Amino acid sequence: MNLVRCEKGHFYDKDKNGDHCPYCAQMASAASSAPSPAPAAPAPGASAAAPVQTAAPQTGQTAAADSMMDTEDNCTIGYYSRVIGVEPVVGWLVCTEGEYKGESFKLKSGRNFIGRAANMDVVLSADHSISRFKHAAVIYEPRSRQFIVTAGESRELCYLNGDVVLSNMKMEAYDVLNLGNTSLMLVPCCGKRFSWENGLEKEPEDNE
Repeated sequence: MNLVRCEKGHFYDKDKNGDHCPYCAQMASAASSAPSPAPAAPAPGASAAAPVQTAAPQTGQTAAADSMMDTEDNCTIGYYSRVIGVEPVVGWLVCTEGEYKGESFKLKSGRNFIGRAANMDVVLSADHSISRFKHAAVIYEPRSRQFIVTAGESRELCYLNGDVVLSNMKMEAYDVLNLGNTSLMLVPCCGKRFSWENGLEKEPEDNE
């Protein structure tokens, strides 16, 4: 699998889809297929030649685009909230070394930014060797059920299993992310056997 990121921020398999992002294609298809609104009828007593001033309604294309933009901003959190009523956990980062050793940090679908600031998704305020804002990000991509780590916007580095993270890198269960003096181990909830869309799936039987 060759994960790449399109200009809209979607991750997809380049080996399967080439240079064309399938999520962008779905957005374009939804916008083009939405019906156009019917023209407003003239008010009673108004001249047929006189245009009636009405507020511009939201078109189907605009509604579809707004919906897609909301999906991009919130990944699948909006979908999960509609289905089960809460923002569900998709996994945890468990601290194995550092100030938070033994503690866990909840991961949600989409981007989980790591830093010392209180508005980060994973707050590590006690480790002053970690940047305040967006030292790194752990992403859960629900369509492929994959965890991905990416470098943040700070000048500080992070490492996955000892290798420096300079671009998107896939994370597997029990992989260790090192930031400053902190080590965080990935413990997934969602993945091949479980998703919030399909629930727990049976483990494939060994036919050998």
